[in-house]
Amino acid sequence: MRALFLAAAIAAPCIAVAAEGLGAITILEGQALIYRGSGRLHAVEGLRLAVGDIVETAPATFAQLELADRSVAQLGPATRVMLNAAAPRQKPERWLYVMDGWVKLSSVKSDPAAGPGFDLRAAPFEIPANPAVVVLRSTAAAGVSLFVEVGDVRIAERQPGSSAPVAVSLRAGDFYQRKPPARGAVAPGVAPAFLGDMPRAFRDSLPLRLDRFRDRQVQAKDAPVFGYADVASWLQAEPALRRPLMQRWRSKAREPAFRASLVANLAAHPEWDPILFPEKYKPKDPPTPRPVNPVGRAPGAAAP
Repeated sequence: MRALFLAAAIAAPCIAVAAEGLGAITILEGQALIYRGSGRLHAVEGLRLAVGDIVETAPATFAQLELADRSVAQLGPATRVMLNAAAPRQKPERWLYVMDGWVKLSSVKSDPAAGPGFDLRAAPFEIPANPAVVVLRSTAAAGVSLFVEVGDVRIAERQPGSSAPVAVSLRAGDFYQRKPPARGAVAPGVAPAFLGDMPRAFRDSLPLRLDRFRDRQVQAKDAPVFGYADVASWLQAEPALRRPLMQRWRSKAREPAFRASLVANLAAHPEWDPILFPEKYKPKDPPTPRPVNPVGRAPGAAAP
């Protein structure tokens, strides 16, 4: 299996950079949805990925994303990820955030022509972009598990109540597990249960196909509108994710059912309060000034 992953990592630099966006879906076996803006689309092969896209695979789906930095992300069944980018003061960033499911990320050496690499992020940690091949699984019940197939990885492990992450270094062959608030544990060799549950497609050396879609404009069909329950995990995630989504989905507050759920769960995303109740944040009218009596006139006296 290691040889297959290594082959993919070596081949990745040959991928042509997408003309625009963050990459494209180049292999899709099954159904998947793309949440874009305040709507969603049925995913199709060749569809360009844009900043802020959320990709959600169905329970029996496999998808391959070839990203703008020439790395490759493979998504297993019932997986949700967000692709995003920002330009902070120091340097631009791009990242792949895993909400839940299976992801295999084959990253390559940074190429200035391709732009910054993709960090791998999840609720318990961040992994800066680095040439490596990792397989990650995230579930609400078990937390996160990560196996380093190729390369060295440095995890910035987030700690409850602290802004300073704890660094954890991993090498090829290391297996990492964590369920917050406990610290992560590292062991040599992949856990048999993890290997047994891993999507079969992750074991194969799949072709890179971005070039065949390079000059094609692929259109995706609109999917049904989404409700609060479809995106509750994102709306109730960490603040760094919630705030951009608030701006992207603020029009949803005009939908009665969506608004009712926002109000019912407001404690989980208080930043929606000004959107839901703007009257609370309007400037208050100045108090009415009390009348001033002319000098020498008693209060209530008639004017001459």
